[in-house]
Amino acid sequence: MSSRLSDYAFDLPESQIAQYPPEPRDRVRLLVIRKDTGEISHHHFTDLPQFFDEDDVVIYNQSLPFPCRLWGYKEKSTSEVEVLLMRELDPESHLWNAIVEPARKIRVGNKIYFKDSKFSAEVVDNTTSRERALRFIVPPGESFKLFIDTYGEMALPSYIKRPHHPKDYTAYLPVWPGIPGSVQVPDASLPFTKLLIREMEVKGVVFVPITLHTGAPNFRSIEVEDLNKFSMDAEYAEVPAETAERVRAARKAGRRVLAVGVSVLRAVESHLTAYNELRAGADWTIKFIFPPTKVYVPTALLTQFHRPKSPGYIATASFVGYPIARKAYETALAEGYQWGCYGDMLLIL
Repeated sequence: MSSRLSDYAFDLPESQIAQYPPEPRDRVRLLVIRKDTGEISHHHFTDLPQFFDEDDVVIYNQSLPFPCRLWGYKEKSTSEVEVLLMRELDPESHLWNAIVEPARKIRVGNKIYFKDSKFSAEVVDNTTSRERALRFIVPPGESFKLFIDTYGEMALPSYIKRPHHPKDYTAYLPVWPGIPGSVQVPDASLPFTKLLIREMEVKGVVFVPITLHTGAPNFRSIEVEDLNKFSMDAEYAEVPAETAERVRAARKAGRRVLAVGVSVLRAVESHLTAYNELRAGADWTIKFIFPPTKVYVPTALLTQFHRPKSPGYIATASFVGYPIARKAYETALAEGYQWGCYGDMLLIL
């Protein structure tokens, strides 16, 4: 196990970062690795049902991304300002925490006007060097939600080096219903189709939701070598009572429990009883999963391939062990697997 950031560095060719969504969405590869032996096999995502049986449980994140990126300009200026909504601080006053660019030019007291709309926002506080607290000014008779839905864009990851495409507004959403609130989509949910879910349910596999609204951690890099000194930003996480009951029953019966994505891993490991069993609840979590953190709830993990030195890669290594995670990533690189939200998948059993 390694708690040094430099151990999670590797060279990722630009050619192995998927830039466009696959069509259909489940047309991605699946690398399967066994925790106990390190054995690797290569599959297609449509092969996923063969690894699960009756009464196994799949935990998915039902949080959905919302169009959180807005474009405007500062008063008395024509220079473009990017506003990325992170977290709603007060619904009644439309107070939000947001990342703004260029941050150095946006100060407390400034007003930002949004293109082609009657809406504006006042900067009321500096929360970090790049973040500001914004109070949106909603014109009489206007809907703030409609404003966001009309003028906002989905915040695609920074490694997507192309303009937005209309397909992103469907391809960047999972097929299951959910609760809007994430800045970026829980990536591991994207390859699932309704047909594949139905195929697994026919086998007796049970799907249960949690909620973790992904936020600022998706836009921050780790800048400390000693991972013990890194702090995650708070994100809202909720585990329903029925989910906790299903998972506890499955674990006691020796069934497989799959976490779909690192966001699920963080949510469930943030809701443990004194006996390290999953409990229901809702709270803000700053859980950072890194070696030698022990994972108690899921027995399997499905995740995309994460960027070098990222919390996702580090959490994967914590789940399966650093040597096996490194082996999986080196194999995926050599075999031409695709990285990122539109890329290929890793299944750890």
